[in-house]
Amino acid sequence: MIRKILILILLAVNTAFAIKIKHADHSGYYRVVFQTEKPVKFEEIPFLDSKIFVLSINSSSKKINKQFLKRKYIKSLDIIYNGETTKFVFEISKKISGYKIYTLKNPYRIVIDFIKKNPEKRTVKHEEDPIYNIIVQYDLKEKRKYDLPVKEKKVIVIDPGHGGKDPGAIANGLREKDVNLKIAKKLKEILEKDSRFKVYLTRNRDKFVRLYDRTVYAIKRKADLFISIHCNSSPSRTESGTYVYTLNLRGARSKLARLVEQRENKAVINYVKVSTNPLVNRIVADLAISTTMTEGRNFAYYLKKYLKNITEFKDIDSANFAVLKTPGIPSVLIEVLYLTDPADAQLLKNDRFIENFSYGVYNAIVDYFYRE
Repeated sequence: MIRKILILILLAVNTAFAIKIKHADHSGYYRVVFQTEKPVKFEEIPFLDSKIFVLSINSSSKKINKQFLKRKYIKSLDIIYNGETTKFVFEISKKISGYKIYTLKNPYRIVIDFIKKNPEKRTVKHEEDPIYNIIVQYDLKEKRKYDLPVKEKKVIVIDPGHGGKDPGAIANGLREKDVNLKIAKKLKEILEKDSRFKVYLTRNRDKFVRLYDRTVYAIKRKADLFISIHCNSSPSRTESGTYVYTLNLRGARSKLARLVEQRENKAVINYVKVSTNPLVNRIVADLAISTTMTEGRNFAYYLKKYLKNITEFKDIDSANFAVLKTPGIPSVLIEVLYLTDPADAQLLKNDRFIENFSYGVYNAIVDYFYRE
């Protein structure tokens, strides 16, 4: 558990404004308020420990007026400075059962009400609270982003699996590396017609790219989403359909996922160290990978929603794919169809199917980022 305040400066920035923290103890909740000079984009970052609450604010402030918080409700508060963002890591005590988070104006404030398990008898009635109707309530298991309208484009990195000396699966007159690249290029073409997206390919021709380099490519471009395109294969030649995989550090859940994991994983990703302090590295890695796993899973459900009417959508599963270890970036691996199944192979040779499939992925991306 976190016991000390960790201050980690990862990147010096020229523009920064102050974040003031205030707090107050109320009858039914303990309130923490973040006041900024202007509206900012912020989000809660999912964490593996349900008693850890992480708020990431798009502000590179280095001087934060952090007042003393009541240990009775907040055991510790850690502050991590990470380039253009500042992360606040709360360790919540057992006296807190959940929380509410919302914003107020004039001045702009981000408010977190930590709900007490055994509050005093008198509580504020809903009609007495003028801001009750804008409160979004949570329990400690729920996670959700809060995004203000922004002008910057969403960065999508598409990773055509295999390439060069690594052909991937070969069957029914198809080489996986070629099919992967064709689908990736079509998806890029469709996405680039939408001005809200900036799209990159980890490879745009037949060349070999190491798994580690694919993940680093996405990180350097500050990707908002990473999609690895693959085709499946089976010795039995009877397996068919579409699967979507997300990251699971405990390894694959199913036997099929383990088989795919063994086929795709050919390298081990070493996390980039950000500090000589191993505790800091662990916290940062946990925060980032937790986001990768949780948001990757969320995006996978959007893929299922739009692809199930286009293809034989089989399942969403998880495995310990090296190529999905993109810290902080929602990531999925799509096994489009089976090259080894004759019917699937015919679809993969069909330009209309590839276009329809790519539009399905595009619609999932739009819904994931811009859902109401």
